Amino acid sequence: MTLADSAAVPARSRGSRIVRGALIGLAALSIVAQGAVLSGAGWAAANPRLVADAVTVHRFEPPVAISALATDADMSERGRFVFYASLPELVPAESFDLFCSRDEPGIGVLGCFTFAEGRIFLYDITDADLEPFEIVVAAHEMLHAAWDRLSADEQLALEAPLEAVFAELGPDHELVERIASYEAFDPTSRVPELYAILGTEIAELPDELELHYAEYFDDRSVVVGVWQQIQAIFVELETELERLGAELEALAAQIDAERQAAERDATALEADISAFNARAERPGGYTSQSAFERDRDALLARQNALNAQIDATNATIDTYNALLDEFDSLNEQAAALNRSLNIDPQPIETSD
Repeated sequence: MTLADSAAVPARSRGSRIVRGALIGLAALSIVAQGAVLSGAGWAAANPRLVADAVTVHRFEPPVAISALATDADMSERGRFVFYASLPELVPAESFDLFCSRDEPGIGVLGCFTFAEGRIFLYDITDADLEPFEIVVAAHEMLHAAWDRLSADEQLALEAPLEAVFAELGPDHELVERIASYEAFDPTSRVPELYAILGTEIAELPDELELHYAEYFDDRSVVVGVWQQIQAIFVELETELERLGAELEALAAQIDAERQAAERDATALEADISAFNARAERPGGYTSQSAFERDRDALLARQNALNAQIDATNATIDTYNALLDEFDSLNEQAAALNRSLNIDPQPIETSD
């Protein structure tokens, strides 16, 4: 998940290890009663994925961190079952790319459901403020696993309501760019990604979808609330960066205009001072002391005004530099947060 997204691996093939597990499970049932085996055998043959899941979940002992994610996402019994059936694993940053990878600037892969193995891998977020994002990622990938277990007819029935919600978000919603990125990476990912994203990030959905997602969450608003909490961190930071960036651009334009004006005024003043000095040195240039003092005082006043103008511009430059330091600091904070989410930093820039 890229920010909330998964790196999909096409083509599912279930290994023989799970099949052997299913046979062991059925053999255990035969101890209870022969009749149970006969009826159960037919059911098992018709539901091999569910049998395999049941055996996997029975054998899986979730680490505390994994069970906490299921609890914190308020997964239902069915949601937790699908989650555990995918053998979810928190993977440290240094080895995460061995399991989930998408090498693209600005894209952070935080988890994936691998269709080949039916496994969920989650990026271990170590930043304290962003760590709750693991809850959203876990829920997102659980829904990918759930989608993989739906029949073709069930998937088709969900496609229209998912597309309708997406269309209602409007062309300016950030999800539009994200879905386009998924499709560019994997053209078949559009609807499965909408299914996982809408279910974990959009607060209000049609009753048809709410009823469906209620199979996997006791209270879906819990995971959506965590998503909104994490999103707010980045929205606030981006808003402040954009505000500072705009202020820096305006100050840079002001400083440039004032500098050019000061250069013009200084050139004109220098020429007028030279002319004044030449006149004062020329015999008979000034016929009265009052005329000399009037011109001199006017030039001194212009010089003082120019110096005051330069001092004001220098003060503006000091303000600009202080804001630039703040901007750089916030940009580094953003870069650090991005690194925490497995994203190559793409800092907001301002002109020199």
